[in-house]
Amino acid sequence: MNIEPINIFDFDGTLTTETWPKFWVWVKKFGYSGEKRNDDLEKALAEYRKTHVGNSLETFFAFFNNLLVANNTTLTYKELMEGEKYIEYNPGLNDFIQKSLSKNYIVSGGLIEFLKNLKIARYFDGIYGTPIQHNTNGLISGIGEVMTDDKKILAIKDILKKNNRIGNNCENVYYIGDGSTDLPAMKFVHNNGGKAVFVHQPSQDDEYYHYNNKIYQTLNADGIVDFCCVADYRNGSSLSNILQRQKEKSEMLEEYTR
Repeated sequence: MNIEPINIFDFDGTLTTETWPKFWVWVKKFGYSGEKRNDDLEKALAEYRKTHVGNSLETFFAFFNNLLVANNTTLTYKELMEGEKYIEYNPGLNDFIQKSLSKNYIVSGGLIEFLKNLKIARYFDGIYGTPIQHNTNGLISGIGEVMTDDKKILAIKDILKKNNRIGNNCENVYYIGDGSTDLPAMKFVHNNGGKAVFVHQPSQDDEYYHYNNKIYQTLNADGIVDFCCVADYRNGSSLSNILQRQKEKSEMLEEYTR
């Protein structure tokens, strides 16, 4: 008997064309431009890290949380969701996810309330991410415990449990990611019988393209990457064929050495 296929996706850079998360658009309330990565934000973040302890992910979220807390400011969901209009999904994603016969999940470090309120969210069987904190009036007042790389593994285990998998059985589970924050999740899925799919943009313009290439090379050297291809979900593409279980590793592992 075939085990039901499960696809687990990272979000930014995997489902979208950019690694910069659009749920930060609301920082315009504090004089920043949050639509894309920029020098002003990077400089402010660097200054914050000089006086605050934590790894890069923890201090990243702490910086934005501090903007709200230190200024005693709240957000409405309308303000939070303004970032959706700046999202550009990878080619063919909407059509692919609507027609997919697999169980599909998002496991992201991003803000879970933002992800769950996206128009595309209805097509996923579950979404995991970093929670938002609310005040007594239901307004957004801060950011909760960050979905760290290791917590992604806990999310995957929860998905397995909800699908009646015994133990850590990842047979016919595919994890699709694009960078360093996906490394532990990819290893977990691959080492427990699933497949790790590393995707990348066709262009080298993204600031993190070459950085992520190094991550891919590390994973591939360890035999963790089962597939590597462009993040193109259109029917007939390499990625679409992989996720529809039409291709095997020997046929589809590309050289990501640009």
